[in-house]
Amino acid sequence: MTPNPCLNFNHRRSGAPVRFCPQCGEVVNERISKRLCSEESHDKSRRHQNFFCVDCGEVLRQRR
Repeated sequence: MTPNPCLNFNHRRSGAPVRFCPQCGEVVNERISKRLCSEESHDKSRRHQNFFCVDCGEVLRQRR
């Protein structure tokens, strides 16, 4: 595991339940395959204040 300035807990988990970090977009569990997402699932992720999709890694919101 490489050092990462992101504070999201998934970076420190050996078996993170998601492929991508919702805060920085880096892969946190490469054993989970990348999925195709719908705009509906991206809207739900935006409502949860995620910057990146945890399934496909797409940018959902721009940082200020």
